[in-house]
Amino acid sequence: MKKIILAFVFALVLISCHKEDNPIKEQDTSLTGTWINPVFTDTLVTYDRSVQLAENQYGITFLNRNKVIERKNNSWCGTPPITTADYDGTWALTDDIVKVNVGFWGGTVDYTWKIISLSDNKLIISIVKTEYHQGK
Repeated sequence: MKKIILAFVFALVLISCHKEDNPIKEQDTSLTGTWINPVFTDTLVTYDRSVQLAENQYGITFLNRNKVIERKNNSWCGTPPITTADYDGTWALTDDIVKVNVGFWGGTVDYTWKIISLSDNKLIISIVKTEYHQGK
C-alpha cells in the first residue's frame, strides 16, 4: 500500500511540474522603476528614483519585459510652456550598458548609456551615444 501511495505522490509531482511553452526572458534589475529630475554634468546624468512620472516633466520608466516609457517634450519647440507625452519603447541591459529604443515626436531615438552608479535612490549614467531616426 505504501508503494502505491508513494508512486501516486511521485506521479502527482511530475504532472504538476511543467515547462512553459514560450518563456519570456525578463531583465528584472534594480534599474527597473521610474527615474526623474535629471541633472546634467558634462556627459553624466544623475536621476532620482520616483514612484511615478511627474506631470509635464521629463522622466523614464524601465518596466519588466524590456518595456520602457519615456515622458518628454511632445513637439520640436522647446520654449516654455512645454507639454509632454509618453513614448513607448524597449530597453536592454548588458553588463553596465543600457540600450534604449523609444519614440519621440519626429520618429525614434536610440540611446546608449553606461551605468556609472546605481543605488536604491540614485542612477548616474554616462551618455555614450544618442542617435535620432526621423519619421520612423
